[in-house]
Amino acid sequence: MKLYLVQHADAVAKTIDPSRPLSPKGQLDAANMSTFLRLANVHVDEVVHSGKLRAEQTANAILPGVVAEQMDGLSPNDNTDHLILAAQAAKKDLMVVSHMPFVAKMAARCLTATEDGVTIAFKPGSVVCLEYIEGRWSLNWMMRP
Repeated sequence: MKLYLVQHADAVAKTIDPSRPLSPKGQLDAANMSTFLRLANVHVDEVVHSGKLRAEQTANAILPGVVAEQMDGLSPNDNTDHLILAAQAAKKDLMVVSHMPFVAKMAARCLTATEDGVTIAFKPGSVVCLEYIEGRWSLNWMMRP
């Protein structure tokens, strides 16, 4: 089973638009990531996002044609307990589009069993692929825009 953790792509500043849609740079980065994922033959069974506009737009841009659903508990400072349990139980490939520090805490939680156990160098638009095999998570790959 694979878990893809995605930090939403670059968004406009809150002072420009309080809903914080993707910036032109974010749109381009998401389109480029979509091309990478397609060429890498990445397929997922489910895509979820935090419900914030920038996360939803990123999810829709990087995997066009896949319906991304909102999932509670993926906001920047949410606890990772629910997601790690759901991911391990699901036994299917899942992509989660969220925010910092949530995605970094989730990666650390998977790899070290604690939210502050390791630092992954996320930046807007990054994708981290973790794999769950025989009860253990491992870092498969990471791509940054």
